[in-house]
Amino acid sequence: MNKITFNKSTLDNGLRILSSRMPYTNSVGIVFLVGCGSRNETDKLAGVSHLIEHVLFKGTKNKKTPKLISSVVEDVGGSINAFTDKEVTGYWCKIPVENFCEGISLFADMFLNSLFRIGDINKEKKVIYEEIRSSYDSPANHANLLFENILWPNHPMGRDIAGSINSVENISRDSLLSFYKKKYTSSNTVISVAGNINHNKIVDLISKILHKYKKVNKDNMKISAPKTNANFKLKFINKKTEQVHINIGFAGINYLDDKKYSLSLLSVILGETMGSRLFEEIRESRGLAYNIGSNVQYFKDTGSFVIDSAVEPKNVQETIKVVQNELEKVKESITEEELLKAKKYTTGKMHMRLEDTMSITNFLGFQEITSGKIQTIEDITKKINDVTTSCVKEMANNIFDKTKMVISGVGPIDKNLKNSMDNYFY
Repeated sequence: MNKITFNKSTLDNGLRILSSRMPYTNSVGIVFLVGCGSRNETDKLAGVSHLIEHVLFKGTKNKKTPKLISSVVEDVGGSINAFTDKEVTGYWCKIPVENFCEGISLFADMFLNSLFRIGDINKEKKVIYEEIRSSYDSPANHANLLFENILWPNHPMGRDIAGSINSVENISRDSLLSFYKKKYTSSNTVISVAGNINHNKIVDLISKILHKYKKVNKDNMKISAPKTNANFKLKFINKKTEQVHINIGFAGINYLDDKKYSLSLLSVILGETMGSRLFEEIRESRGLAYNIGSNVQYFKDTGSFVIDSAVEPKNVQETIKVVQNELEKVKESITEEELLKAKKYTTGKMHMRLEDTMSITNFLGFQEITSGKIQTIEDITKKINDVTTSCVKEMANNIFDKTKMVISGVGPIDKNLKNSMDNYFY
């Protein structure tokens, strides 16, 4: 497998630049990552990070309209978009190699010269209201939002990244700009680029166009670690759907903990493939669900392990019981064959994903913005292969504490089913 090489430079203003040369590619992946997200917001400003992400596409001093911004990339066949997460906000594009300078210059223009017109802000608020409504119209999304709210109560980690309609409506232009100036600083930004490009050329370009990007603005907001749910919690919301969408999960671990490789492999064994234990038992053996899966999330000081599915209302209780049984069984026994398959799946998927310029861009950029340290593919592969069955069983016993389990559900829950669930679990 090809080894991924990269270069890193830090400008005088603290801006970090990463690049990986891929000589046989025709595209360049570019991402500007800012180390802030929804967890950096007060309750009053819930959703401001996401609102800023939207507004930056509305117009700059040099490109007054959204169409002029997107056309820089799309008119040459590229793709452009952005995202807001709990801890990171990112702006990315994939563009032909001969146009990569225009892609970098575009994002620099958006960061330095966005207009933040009041009309654009108000218009984007309306767009976000619809985005929030759409999220709650999806029972799967709603169940996940409910799960996170229970897992991390009274903390920004437990909120919808987009905020609420009420919180977004009350964000003023002044408070938006104040947040932007505090968070969008050079020392809090990483630029990652991958493709058939030269690192020195990238650094020279960025040095010229982002030399005015401010290094530090005083930000007194302290980000506390979330207190995870300490007791078993079960919460369902009644909704007219055909199925009940369920999340079953636990607090996890942070991304700085090397035990995360054991947890990731545990997730593969339990629910990430068609050969996983949950898929075999829930779908193949019992026919209870079409989809059943597990996933892990890692953050700065917390994490989560979640199993999600959607089932007919009459099968909700049985499905949860079966999941609980599988969680208990995996605490007791994991075979060497299962672990080897999970390792091959994880490393193989990782290597295949990194054939793409955008994937390598994100691989490097996310490590830098979250931990300030880049682990190579070889480093990660070794840590995965060093995991033993004992490590995975230990992780299962540490994480799957049924007294701290969180279960959320959205769907047609009548009083009889709710009472039955309450009687069984409490």
